[in-house]
Amino acid sequence: MAPLTLFILLNLLILLVGHFLMFPGWLLTISTLALAWAIGKLVFSQRRREKEARAGLGHELDEMQDEVEKSARRYWSLLEGAGNAIFVFHADTGALEEMNRKGAELFGCSKGELNALKMTDLVPPEEYDKFRALVIRLRRRGRADAVGLTLRRKDGTSFQAEIDARVIPLNNERVVHCIMRDVTEKLAAEQAVRQRNRELSLLNAILTGMHGGEELSAVVERTLREVMDLLGATGGTVRLFEGEDRHLGEACALGVSEPLVQLLGEGISKSRISFEVTQRESAGLPAELRESGWTALSEVPLLAGKVRIGVMQLLHETERTYSDEELRFLSAVGRQMGSALEKARLFEELNWKSTELLRSHRLLEKTSHNLSISESKLRENLTLVEQANFELSRLDRMKNQFLGMVSHEFNTPLTSIISGAEHLLAVEKGENRAVLEMVRDGGLRLKELVTDLLKLIKLEARGGELNKTPMHLQVLIELLKEQYQPLLSGRRQKLHIRELDQLPFFEGDVEYLERVFSELLLNAIKFSPEGGEIVVTGRVLDPDDLARRREDLERFNPGFVARSGGRCFMEVAVKDNGIGIPPEELRRIFEIFYEIGDIRHHSSGWGNLAGKGAGLGLAIVKGMVEAHGGMVWADSNQGSSFYLILPLEQETHQPELF
Repeated sequence: MAPLTLFILLNLLILLVGHFLMFPGWLLTISTLALAWAIGKLVFSQRRREKEARAGLGHELDEMQDEVEKSARRYWSLLEGAGNAIFVFHADTGALEEMNRKGAELFGCSKGELNALKMTDLVPPEEYDKFRALVIRLRRRGRADAVGLTLRRKDGTSFQAEIDARVIPLNNERVVHCIMRDVTEKLAAEQAVRQRNRELSLLNAILTGMHGGEELSAVVERTLREVMDLLGATGGTVRLFEGEDRHLGEACALGVSEPLVQLLGEGISKSRISFEVTQRESAGLPAELRESGWTALSEVPLLAGKVRIGVMQLLHETERTYSDEELRFLSAVGRQMGSALEKARLFEELNWKSTELLRSHRLLEKTSHNLSISESKLRENLTLVEQANFELSRLDRMKNQFLGMVSHEFNTPLTSIISGAEHLLAVEKGENRAVLEMVRDGGLRLKELVTDLLKLIKLEARGGELNKTPMHLQVLIELLKEQYQPLLSGRRQKLHIRELDQLPFFEGDVEYLERVFSELLLNAIKFSPEGGEIVVTGRVLDPDDLARRREDLERFNPGFVARSGGRCFMEVAVKDNGIGIPPEELRRIFEIFYEIGDIRHHSSGWGNLAGKGAGLGLAIVKGMVEAHGGMVWADSNQGSSFYLILPLEQETHQPELF
């Protein structure tokens, strides 16, 4: 209609102009025809362009549709061809959106059936907490994984799963991409390997203990304890035949009362002990044992060659029948232990005779003129000791020079590695980001270790210059508490700061002391259980206080009280209610590269700090505190306590500042 309307308007305009200018009729007719031809050509050209545009647009739409279909087919082929079960959930509603063939095979149900199941149908009650922890980590970090999580199939059977889940933004929504595999057989194989390794370690420990100079009773008790722990026994005894008539000697017993020990020993004789492991269940036990709650008894002969020298008895409170593999292991323990014990007996006899001969020889030496020879040897030994000390000092210097050189030489390539990894992370959007993050984090950790090594070398060489400024300890501890509050909240731990406001100002290196208390607080957090408490207290010590505690202080820093010069000190204690530190390790924990036990025995659910360090933290603490003229030590009583004292002013009595 638009071209017709335009034609009519223009034609009327021509007629109007022709009327006023009095054009001839033929001219008006030619003008009208020319106008009609021009408008017709314009309309034809426009329609041809529209037709070409529609054809091109349709072609592009067809190509886009083909690409979409190809992408969909490619995605589906990747999903179905994956070797692991893959699930895609809606991040907000939890609804299952996609599942591949492996996922259906893993749970034995279709997508619709799996969507209809609840968490209680898939996760056994004992695994609820572990499953919730996985979901919480996924929501907080956008990625989470778990190994050994028990799940249930549609038919009710269970399997152990390895899960790797991550949240992926998709257009205006978020989805959870979850990769899952059945690792039941893998974990069972690993458990079998660990069990076998423990058995081999135990057999090796029997030999090394017998030949390592350890007391025989201690070796027997430790071996019995480890066998009980390995096989789940709650009670056990070891009895050896002694004397020429090979009568039954005293028993080493664990978890068994004295009357029952005597009962178990009654009737045991060398002739009654079999050469094979024997097992007795509840019906074959004496009534006293059954009344005490024992339901299974196994007797392992201790053999030295073909001679029975004793017996090991293992008791269980639940029905327990050993497998063929466990019976073979117990037989091997009996042969190994019996042989080692017999050799230890012979060695003790030989050692006693050697001691007697050596004593007789020394008595003869006292009556001879060999004293002068002994004195000469003593002088030679003293010379050798001096040479050894000189060589030890030289080697120590070489060690420090080598560590310093290696640490400095590491810095340049580490900087390049970290910078390169961060650059690649800035441009990489694909699957290689996880590898690049591992490279970057490993480089940063190694750089921290290099820095600690340099700091330790400088402290050991007494080359670290302190930048002392007036400071108050409470301010520093409050700042550290605020810094570690997320970590404390995550483990439901509380940090109490007490009596620090009563301490005076003092001069110290803020950077050094921040590192010292960071290490002590992190140790306390690490080795405290979830929901535990950490307490930081402080007080002022005068020379009389130091003198009263001389014995305790001298164990960790000989001569410190004598060097204190009558000064006034500040004592700070960081205490936790964890499992504590074994007494034999209290003085060794401050040594370089020394680690305290196994963290799994101290704390559960530990997150980012679960891995072990390099054993430098407490050594650096000791060096930094001693650089201030103080000392540090540890105690263990219902938890661990770390104490450090720092010198105040020269005067004995400090003025009150608060």
